[in-house]
Amino acid sequence: MEELHVTPTVARQFLIEKLLPHCSSALQTLTTLEAVQLDPVAVVERNHHLVFMNRNESYHNGDYGQLLQQKLAFEHFANAACLLPMEDYPLLKGVRERIRTRWQEEQAQYSDAMRKIVTLLADEGPKPSQAFFSDRKVVGGWDDPTKATTKETTHALRILFECGEIQVSGRTGSTRHFALTEKQIPAAVQQEAERISSDEADRLLLEKYMRAYRLIDPRDARFGWQKFSAAKRKRIVHDKWKNHELVKVVIEGASRDYYVLEEDAEELTRTKLTNERVMFLPPLDPLLWSRSRVEDLFGMTYRWEIYVPKAKRRYGPYTMPVLVDDQLIGRIDPWLDREKQVLHVRSFEGVVQQPRVGMALRAFAERLGAQDIHVLES
Repeated sequence: MEELHVTPTVARQFLIEKLLPHCSSALQTLTTLEAVQLDPVAVVERNHHLVFMNRNESYHNGDYGQLLQQKLAFEHFANAACLLPMEDYPLLKGVRERIRTRWQEEQAQYSDAMRKIVTLLADEGPKPSQAFFSDRKVVGGWDDPTKATTKETTHALRILFECGEIQVSGRTGSTRHFALTEKQIPAAVQQEAERISSDEADRLLLEKYMRAYRLIDPRDARFGWQKFSAAKRKRIVHDKWKNHELVKVVIEGASRDYYVLEEDAEELTRTKLTNERVMFLPPLDPLLWSRSRVEDLFGMTYRWEIYVPKAKRRYGPYTMPVLVDDQLIGRIDPWLDREKQVLHVRSFEGVVQQPRVGMALRAFAERLGAQDIHVLES
């Protein structure tokens, strides 16, 4: 099978079934999705918690920390900063090596601070980020190049983490707890990471990306979760299509062609929604990772406006698309007043007035710990 022609309805129902499964645990959710993207913004709740909540009715925020503490998952970079299943640690070998090369100069520059962190973790075990303190300020990743405003220890922790020398062993709210990699990553997983070549790791990471996206766009800048040029992305997809590993998918009315794994091709043509659902999707939900795909399949132009100046926002800082069955019917812009236990919601396109959405919103508020909802129609 070389090419499939499908309607947007068929394509989006396939994608929903693959990316919005009903799961019985946080671990099952993580392994099914391949990766869950992290973000510290907590206007409503942090993105990763919302992703888990939408797929696991029994999920509680503490379940995330349990995945780390039980060494079932680790944090690193895939679709940006992500939580990944522990067995995938070897697949990031090439990523870690490339990051080490980028940090080489600064590793030497901050070697003393890094050595002190490693020594403390070796002597005393896992520590929260606040346990490492320095009066010295340096130019960190988010600083103006002419202004040193980041604590040296904060910058040293970042270098050690990104290079794979230390791991996140737990979280308390937004506070990360760190441990040495040799203590946090199980020995068998470390041995596999040593055995595998970087090329093989990159190949397996590419396959993991394809399973995570399901409907694959060769023009995606994050393709393979590696920095491929546009020409190389095109060549990789062409070779996999030629070798019958991928099938081209032409979606009626779409602006571009997509590809699907050969093993998913038959399922794509026969997928039907197995469950009715109403969900409020966080900005970094896997279903929304490709904004162009959202437009092609759902007919919605979606932009996360958290970093857009307030005066230029069309909807709001944490706008969440509303999924009803297989349609994105509108959006809400919520924020949670934790002190007063009130969920404030701006409703667009009149979505909250729909009975099923109103019921789902009440359930959503309850899971967030809100006792009341204040809705403003826009």
